Amino acid sequence: MNKKQEANTLVKECITTALLQMMETTPYEQIAITDLVKKAGVGRVSFYRNFESKKDVIEKQLVFLLKEWGREFEARGDLSAFSDSVIRHYYKHKDFYLLLYKQGLSDMIYETLRYACRLDEARSNFERYNKSMFAGMLFGWVDEWMRKGMPESPDEIALLSAQMNTTTNGHLIKLCFGRA
Repeated sequence: MNKKQEANTLVKECITTALLQMMETTPYEQIAITDLVKKAGVGRVSFYRNFESKKDVIEKQLVFLLKEWGREFEARGDLSAFSDSVIRHYYKHKDFYLLLYKQGLSDMIYETLRYACRLDEARSNFERYNKSMFAGMLFGWVDEWMRKGMPESPDEIALLSAQMNTTTNGHLIKLCFGRA
């Protein structure tokens, strides 16, 4: 990486860090780009060279973390470790995900999961709906964990996941809707 690329990477990191710090005390909607670039110590031109909006900052951070998880998961080389790796990823970045949740931005987490499932690459309705169902299931799982403040450890969530995997569809319908 050349010096210009290194400097640009640093600018992006400063902007992302500043936005997340500001979101800890200020509602997302009330954060102005002017205040953000001042806190980040960069100019507006630098902001708009790298991002279209505050939402773009968050989206790029979500994709960055998703790709980090993907590399870690692929390095394991074990498809059966999928649930465990997802749980551990969210827990590792718990502060970030809970901050998004508390700021009312959990829909961005859902959209990132849809992106991760590559819905745009679906070749048929069957594939699209299956991918969509899987993304929704993952989001529902993580969303419920975040609603509670993620108090369970990854090991406790993995145990719950294993118990869920042994539950039949009929039993889930009865649990959710009170009838089989």
